[in-house]
Amino acid sequence: MKKKALLGFALATATFFSGCAMMQPKKMLDDPTLYDEYMTRSFEYSSAACYEATKKTFADNKVALAKDDPENGKMVTEKYTVASYTQRDDQKRNMENNQYIKFWVSVSGDESSCVIKVTKLKAWMNTQELTYVYPKQGGPSLWDPIFNSIKDQLEDDNN
Repeated sequence: MKKKALLGFALATATFFSGCAMMQPKKMLDDPTLYDEYMTRSFEYSSAACYEATKKTFADNKVALAKDDPENGKMVTEKYTVASYTQRDDQKRNMENNQYIKFWVSVSGDESSCVIKVTKLKAWMNTQELTYVYPKQGGPSLWDPIFNSIKDQLEDDNN
């Protein structure tokens, strides 16, 4: 179930990166309110438990960490593929599309509660780095599954 949380969203991710989302308001990736409004969650578990659950969520989904600093509550994922698909162009050639993402995550709190926050996000369509996201698409397709998986991991570990 947890693995499906991150891996089962390829189609929604394709929509997230495509023009289908253009009718929605976009947020620049360098806008701090994007992270405050959409990519921050609080849990009633210790910061250490939240850190481990976050780390395990990425590991369960085969997302490697480029940085792992539990003392400071910081981790950074490697750039990883979130969707890969082929489509035909106007000349009827098959064009491969790869979508990538990289998260910077901060876990803070105490023995009774924590805050998990994505502090930075980078996204690419093939080799082009994106400068904005559509939060209403990004939530269901990218960060909500991660936070839901972290919550499931915390609840599983607590039982």
